[in-house]
Amino acid sequence: MKRHITKAIMRACFAGLAVTAVVVGGAGVASASTASPAAHSNYSPPDHFCNPWQLERWNLNGPNTVTLSFQHDPFTYQVTFKQFGSCLRGSLNDPWLPGTLAVSGTVYKNYVTFSVNYGYKSIQGVRTFRGTIDRWGAVSGWWSETGSENGSGPWSLANNARPACHRYHHHGWSGGFCQVFPSYH
Repeated sequence: MKRHITKAIMRACFAGLAVTAVVVGGAGVASASTASPAAHSNYSPPDHFCNPWQLERWNLNGPNTVTLSFQHDPFTYQVTFKQFGSCLRGSLNDPWLPGTLAVSGTVYKNYVTFSVNYGYKSIQGVRTFRGTIDRWGAVSGWWSETGSENGSGPWSLANNARPACHRYHHHGWSGGFCQVFPSYH
């Protein structure tokens, strides 16, 4: 007798793993956060490894502006993303610092995570942005940092992510996974 694993069984197994990961990992994240657990849980994408050949839904390549809120004040930073599959690289310009800072992270389905390391003894430490991409491509989420400044708050990108497959209809994203690479002109 041949044994088959159906798609339904596979989905159930993966869903169980996802729930286990959220239950095990979520409590520590929520207790360490200054935000309420319900608000913060919306911006906790699953851990995902960088894969330059991964097919993706969204394309974040190009210049953009990150707007974040810190102690109820808005701050803006120019950022340039280079996306290779699920790998997100680039640079961020903090207007209060000389030069640019390296950006690294991942894009996974409708989730995006990227970090900027301000340096070992900086008050920011490592600033991490976790967020979601809605069906129209708007990107927003929650940021936090490891430094003594202990900042956190909401953030968003000024420009929407583009569909990786260029399939869009009047109700928003219509699906599809494609390869994403930076375009060099």
